Amino acid sequence: MCEFCTQHGEGKEWYLNVKNYSQELLHDPGRIAMIKNFYREMVDQGNNKLTRMEKISQRNPRMLDKIRGAYTAQMKSVHFGQVLPWEDVRKILSLCNTAVRLPCGCRWASAREEKRVCFGISFGTTGWFEDLDTDYFGSPDVVRFDYLEREQAADIIRDLGRQGMIHSIWTFQTPFIGAICNCDLKSCLAMRSTVGLGMPTMFRAEKIAAIERDKCTGCRECLARCHFNAIGFSEPENGSRIIPSAVIPENCFGCGACRSVCPEKAIHLEDRAAHPSASTIW
Repeated sequence: MCEFCTQHGEGKEWYLNVKNYSQELLHDPGRIAMIKNFYREMVDQGNNKLTRMEKISQRNPRMLDKIRGAYTAQMKSVHFGQVLPWEDVRKILSLCNTAVRLPCGCRWASAREEKRVCFGISFGTTGWFEDLDTDYFGSPDVVRFDYLEREQAADIIRDLGRQGMIHSIWTFQTPFIGAICNCDLKSCLAMRSTVGLGMPTMFRAEKIAAIERDKCTGCRECLARCHFNAIGFSEPENGSRIIPSAVIPENCFGCGACRSVCPEKAIHLEDRAAHPSASTIW
């Protein structure tokens, strides 16, 4: 399990611990202030900071080595995520009381594109999003919240996954969890930081992908879908001309996006903790 499971999970995955969605955490004055200004202070400034670091990385990669640890530690306390396979998203939605579809702050910050692929979730009678200042978006149409039934939210999120988006859960001053996001490497600030710069702001999933060689036909559909460069190729066996796909454990985030496009259903997810090499890679 990831370190948040140890610190905040009480013996299970931390995002399935109802205490981490509690109204008591939500009503903390400091957290309310952070949420109110989230889009302006966390997303917009975060995009500018990330863009600067990407430029530094291109000019002098070693400069980032000095700040990687401190940056990740700060994010773990304020706004940190974890990749989730669809099955775990489903478990969370089965427990929550409210789901609200929100504009994606990452897309708005980086490209001023309004796309509703983020979901505020609440296990109580009120949600954290009620304190969110959405005037930042500058349009009444964007500011409006879409309140959804749990099954509606589940159907939409599953469809986004089928389109290739990665599901993730997010804190607002850890350990309070408030959102399920669905994004891709091009748009997501956290994925750009974690994958592009090696400065993690999200954990990998509790799962890892595995490919059944005897079913794989080498079509490479999984390679095209993977955001994390986690698909390689194995040597063919017994004189076969088929070059089967293979998972690169150190790169896999366990999102399950690859399995959704496999025509042979040759990909499944396994527990990361039991994997011989990936169990210590989060």
